[in-house]
Amino acid sequence: MRGAGESTRSGRPWQFRNRRPTNHPRTSFETRVLGTRSQRAFLIEGLLASAYNVIVLNFLSVYAIALGASNTEIGWLAIANGVAGAAALWPGAWLAERVRLRKLAVLLTGGGAGRLTVLLMALAPSLLAHNEVVIALIVLTGARWFAGGLAHPAWMSLLTDIVPLDLRRLYISRRMLGMAAMAAIVAPLAGLFVRFAGGVSSVDAFQWLFLIAFGFGAVSTVFYSRIEEPPRPAGQARPRGSTRAMLRDRGFMRFLTGTLVLHSSTMIAGPFFAAYFVRNLGATATLVGALATVEAVSSVLGQYAAGRLAVRRGSIWLLKLSMFLVPLLPLLWAASTRPWQPLVPALLGGAAWAAFNLASFNLLLDYAPEENLPRYAATHQSAVLASSLIGPVIGTAIVAAFGLRAAMLVSAAGRVVALGVMAWPGAVETSPHASASVAGIVIEPSDAADTTDTAGSGRGVP
Repeated sequence: MRGAGESTRSGRPWQFRNRRPTNHPRTSFETRVLGTRSQRAFLIEGLLASAYNVIVLNFLSVYAIALGASNTEIGWLAIANGVAGAAALWPGAWLAERVRLRKLAVLLTGGGAGRLTVLLMALAPSLLAHNEVVIALIVLTGARWFAGGLAHPAWMSLLTDIVPLDLRRLYISRRMLGMAAMAAIVAPLAGLFVRFAGGVSSVDAFQWLFLIAFGFGAVSTVFYSRIEEPPRPAGQARPRGSTRAMLRDRGFMRFLTGTLVLHSSTMIAGPFFAAYFVRNLGATATLVGALATVEAVSSVLGQYAAGRLAVRRGSIWLLKLSMFLVPLLPLLWAASTRPWQPLVPALLGGAAWAAFNLASFNLLLDYAPEENLPRYAATHQSAVLASSLIGPVIGTAIVAAFGLRAAMLVSAAGRVVALGVMAWPGAVETSPHASASVAGIVIEPSDAADTTDTAGSGRGVP
């Protein structure tokens, strides 16, 4: 039954659920940012995981190029991510609903096995024959995303217990700003490291860089292990989610369709930007790092501005605004003829994707019924990761037949279609109360689960 003031327009409205009151006033110590050991550990884990991710996500394709990978093999790196990540999410939802210790599930999957794959990426050129290393990178990046997919639903479920509802938006805002700042510091340092260790053609430089990334990831996992997980009822006492109810949720299905179209369109050209940047425009390792830095700084500033806009106008309005900017990015890349020019779409893209991810994850976290959150999260993330398969397959064919610029133009056209799906009246609705309630600031899934910066999330994918 709909409550007073709830939208009655077509499609199911996005409403603010799970409004359980906390047991303490908003001004108490327990509701302050970093007020508990778990909140402090979760923040530090995010900072270290951000350093880990910015290295792996921004330099994996360049590492593969140094090993002699072709454009097709670079496309397969992204395809492996999509196949493996999407395949793991529903088993991950099943795991999140049934395990008693969700923290342990995260530590063994994304925070454990996922981290070890980066160590193996660093050691692969020393352990395998030259013609086997690129194949090994494809397999290992797939394994990394599979482990992250298994961890993601459990991480989402545990997040709602670690941070109380009345604190969540402020806390996660601070965490995201810290992570973006860390990425802005580490990205140029990583680029300089590669430059002084031998340049973008030096395999040894990337091996050492990925060893450093593994170190960041390992320490972040240690901090995640310090989170104190609240007691959870036995399996029989816990409410179970319903896939049928989720599939009947017309508002969510419409939003899911737009998400799939957007990310698939983004990944048509996404895997090839690094190759285009290095091979076609002649970018150096320093410029690769500078590009990541500009995007990271833009993400920080964009997140700050988006948070203020979300408070005033709501997350749905912010979602639509960001999607008007996203189609411009591949067009600016296609128009670039000099290695410094992609800094412009990086500047716009960091802010646009930060706003989109803020609004998208905010709506998902507040909208999904608490007992069904693992399934909603797994389904949403499956759509994002499936795009890592659909987009690169289409993009690889376009690049082979017509070239990289053609793929960028098709990517822009697909993003416009996604804008129509999501921005059309009734696509994502909410009640007046929800517009104010979900206007806070949230962050995309945890780096401990290796699911932050999924395909098309914006960092490293214009």
